[in-house]
Amino acid sequence: MPSPYQIFKNIHRKLRIGIKNQFNPEISQRRLNAFIKSIGGDAIAKISVNPNPSVAIVIPCYGHAPFLTEMFESIRMQTNPPKQVIFVIDQSPDNSLQILRDLVGQYSASMTSEFIILENERNLGQAASLNRGIEYSDADLIMILNDDDYLMHDSIEVALQILKRHSDAALLGGHSLHFGGKELESMPKMIQSICQAEHIEIDLRNPAQVKTYQKYNDINMTHSGSIFYKSAWNTIGGYYPDKTQRIVHFSDRDFQLRMNALFPVALSNIIPLSCWRNDSSVDQGVNS
Repeated sequence: MPSPYQIFKNIHRKLRIGIKNQFNPEISQRRLNAFIKSIGGDAIAKISVNPNPSVAIVIPCYGHAPFLTEMFESIRMQTNPPKQVIFVIDQSPDNSLQILRDLVGQYSASMTSEFIILENERNLGQAASLNRGIEYSDADLIMILNDDDYLMHDSIEVALQILKRHSDAALLGGHSLHFGGKELESMPKMIQSICQAEHIEIDLRNPAQVKTYQKYNDINMTHSGSIFYKSAWNTIGGYYPDKTQRIVHFSDRDFQLRMNALFPVALSNIIPLSCWRNDSSVDQGVNS
């Protein structure tokens, strides 16, 4: 049984945390409200939905040459191939460019997808690289894939089914299977080997809920495997390269929060939608 001192210490710690969250939350509601006002109000925005939307996968590439072959495999094995696959090479300090050229040369003839490799003249960081790739695409939907992560082989197929069921959602994301080293080999590669698409439970977050968020992970989704309408990306002003403009520090979570501030967002909190490598991050400084 804890001592009276330990009980008092635990209560004091909880009070300090509660006060900190109340007066200094991770998510700045002031910045969030300023963003909503700058867009033109807090009415739920509407998106124009194509009944048969096309999909582009956009991959920012920096410093992950050893993982590109596995990443590319996860695109090549999609049960519903994307219309476009756009790699944005962000002045990567390794041989990422040559590896991707070789992979595209080896497999593009046997695939229906259009492969595009864009090269930044200087290192722009992940947010600006994503914006460049998305701007280049003419697809209706954009799926994000980090260059060291891995898509479940039915990621696009399942995403399209979920978005069809939740037609108000501008963004879909979920949690992921975490892996490192050689663990990917033994992991499931199909979402529907875990749960059939029609049975995946979705937490639909409406814009009004954003005003209750205090912590980064009050909206929690892995960047890779997330998918959104390009028109919604355009409405919210894309990803923010300038960290001083963001609601929160990280470009992906900032983007997701701003998307949810204007549009309903669909979350798969139980069933993973992608695989996230946990031992390779190089997204420091300008690349975060």
